[in-house]
Amino acid sequence: MKRLIFTFAILGVLLAPKSSEAQRYGSSELRLRLDNNSMFTVIFDRRIYNVPTSLFTLSGIMGGSHRLIVKQRVGGRYGAFRTIYNGNIRIPARSRVKAKINRYNRLVMLNVVHLNNGYGNGYYNNGGGYYNRPMLDIARLQNSMRRASFENDKQIIAEQAVSTHRVKANQVYRILTMFSFESTKLKFAKFAYKYCVDKRNYYLVNNAFSFSSSIRELNNFIGRNQSDYYDNDWNYYNRNNNNRPSYRENW
Repeated sequence: MKRLIFTFAILGVLLAPKSSEAQRYGSSELRLRLDNNSMFTVIFDRRIYNVPTSLFTLSGIMGGSHRLIVKQRVGGRYGAFRTIYNGNIRIPARSRVKAKINRYNRLVMLNVVHLNNGYGNGYYNNGGGYYNRPMLDIARLQNSMRRASFENDKQIIAEQAVSTHRVKANQVYRILTMFSFESTKLKFAKFAYKYCVDKRNYYLVNNAFSFSSSIRELNNFIGRNQSDYYDNDWNYYNRNNNNRPSYRENW
């Protein structure tokens, strides 16, 4: 009898953290619109959603406080966007939140409904989201790559590491120096761009290439993929338009 009670006690201890984690990372959903139902774009926790919409919906959000920037289109169909809200929004775990930006450019919570839907399939999957991932240990990664005999094996190891960690531009450069072939360097530089937390410094990666054609091809790739934008520097989004790079002025 004592052994049975002890067994159940151990099971309770083992299962409790999993339940806690499920509560912490429960899936929530945000539905956002403007008071006049006009078109707008969103930056949510440093990720840009640059397709104009009159109703923004995002699922798979971790419960807690999140940074929200809303830009409204002014001047007609082809007009520029200006910031009308820049602040925080608190979203309960496992909830559907309906909110709007009113005519005074204030965030108004309209409705919060509790959901019992598990983890969800949105941006904040896999342990609480991209910005809760650990930073890459570049020294350990390089040691692992040195032990690989073939270029393709090195690339697989590097992609596995980068896709599960946050990585800086100078770390991407150090990874590229581990490859022998220009084609592998270029392919990996494109792959790693999505996971780089300081994309404003991605020019450092160019130093790893031997040919200017590789630099041009990477630059063209970056130009086509600006919407998938992670960056640790929140001040980047708060600069006035005169200080921003041209490709971000009218997103």
